[in-house]
Amino acid sequence: MAMAAPIHASSITKISSTKQIYPFTSHYRPSSLVLSHTLSIRSTLRRPMVAAAATTAVEAEPRSNSTAPSKSLPFRVGHGFDLHRLEPGYPLIIGGIDIPHDRGCEAHSDGDVLLHCVVDAILGALGLPDIGQIFPDSDPKWKGSPSSVFIKEALLLFAHNAPAQTET
Repeated sequence: MAMAAPIHASSITKISSTKQIYPFTSHYRPSSLVLSHTLSIRSTLRRPMVAAAATTAVEAEPRSNSTAPSKSLPFRVGHGFDLHRLEPGYPLIIGGIDIPHDRGCEAHSDGDVLLHCVVDAILGALGLPDIGQIFPDSDPKWKGSPSSVFIKEALLLFAHNAPAQTET
């Protein structure tokens, strides 16, 4: 896989279909670009795709031939990751479902790895710290809490931190 020089987020805010975005010679044009969390471009020789890390905001603008102002749709992407050790004596809860098993996720809360990933993705899209920093296991308030509480709290944070939507 060929690596290009790192780029800055400001240089990828808008990609036009008529603008050449490949810094390669005309005989080598990758058919897709993947943007990693370190903001360096990698060629994958597949369909066009741009992926970004959790805190990267991407603005999508529809192609238009008219001179009317475009209605852009801002969106954010967040990636969640969670990991718990399976130990005897703990419940195994995944996606809010209690799964009968002799081991479960050792955790300060209910250890629901799926909902923890969703919370991490929401927090990451907002540019906030991960679930362990927002809901620390050192805080007795969260001891044994169902992960649905973290989802509700993350959605409240979203409501307070999301960019305002304007109608045009």
